[in-house]
Amino acid sequence: MSGIKKIAIAGGTGTVGSHVIKALIETNFEVTVLTRSKQPTLDRSIANTIEVDYNSVESLTSALNGQDAVVSTVGTFGIAGQKTLIDAAIAAGVKRFIPSEFSSCSLHPDVQSLPFYSSLAAIRKHLIDSSENGALSYTILGSGAFLDSILTAPIMLNFDTHSAVLVDGGNNRLSATSMAATGKAIARIFLNVDETKNRIVRISEVILTQSTLIDIAKEVNPNQEWNTSIAKSTELVQQSLEAFAAGDASFPTLLKLISGTVLAGDRYGAAYDMTDNDLLGISLMTREELKKLVTERLNQVPLNGASNTH
Repeated sequence: MSGIKKIAIAGGTGTVGSHVIKALIETNFEVTVLTRSKQPTLDRSIANTIEVDYNSVESLTSALNGQDAVVSTVGTFGIAGQKTLIDAAIAAGVKRFIPSEFSSCSLHPDVQSLPFYSSLAAIRKHLIDSSENGALSYTILGSGAFLDSILTAPIMLNFDTHSAVLVDGGNNRLSATSMAATGKAIARIFLNVDETKNRIVRISEVILTQSTLIDIAKEVNPNQEWNTSIAKSTELVQQSLEAFAAGDASFPTLLKLISGTVLAGDRYGAAYDMTDNDLLGISLMTREELKKLVTERLNQVPLNGASNTH
C-alpha cells in the first residue's frame, strides 16, 4: 500500500480526538477535522476543518475526497453513524479506516449481542465486509480502558468519595492505556500500514486491578480510609440487561454494564497479555509512574475542606 499522508478525523473536537490530532500533527501528517459546525476552539493553523453533515454520504464523500485515511473518534452516541462515514470513505477512495472502537473487551465474542457492544460489532462487521473487495482497508485498535477515565470517573475507584465497588473481589485484571498513548499508536499505525492492514492491533500501558489501585492510594495517603463493597460481575450485567429491557438506557445503566464486563477480567479478555506495543511504540508503565498519576489525582480531592498534602 502506498503511503498515508492526509488524514481526516471524525469526532476531533472531543477529548480523544484532540489527543489523536496532536499525535498525528507531531508525526507530520496533514490533518483535516470533520465538524458539524464551525469550531472556534480548533487551532486552524495546525489542522484544517470542514463542516459536514454526518447523516449525508454525499456531504461526507465531498469532504473526504483526497484524503488517504479516516480516524473516527466519535463518542457513544455517534457509533452507529459510522456506517455512513465508512460508505463515504469508500466512495471517496480512502485507503484506511480506523473506527471508534478504543475499548477493553468489545472484541470478545461473548459481548457481541449485549447493548452498546452490539453497535460496535455491527460497525466492525460492516467495515470488515466492506474491505473484502479491496476498496478500503481497516485497522481496529484495542487500547484497553482509557487510563485518563479510570482516574477521573468512578469506573474502578471513586477517588472523590474514597470508595469502590470491588467486582468479583477486586482482583480481576484490566489493560489500560492513556489517551495520549492511544493517539501515538494511531500515528504509528499509519507509519506501518502494511503491518497493520485489515487486522486488530492491541496496546496496553499497564494491567491494573481494583485492589492494586487501592493499595497504591493507601501508600500515597495511609491515613485515608477507603469504603468498599463487593459485587458480582454476572449480577451487574444481568441488572443492566433488565434495566435496558425496561427502557432504561441511562448512563448509570450503561456504567453498570461496562463495570460488569470490563471489570470481569479474563471472562471477557479485558487484560491483554499479547500486544502490538513494540510495533506501535508503546512502553509499559512502571508502578512508580502509576503511583505518580494516582498521587496527582488524590491531590485534587478535598479532605476535610483542605487539599490533600499528605
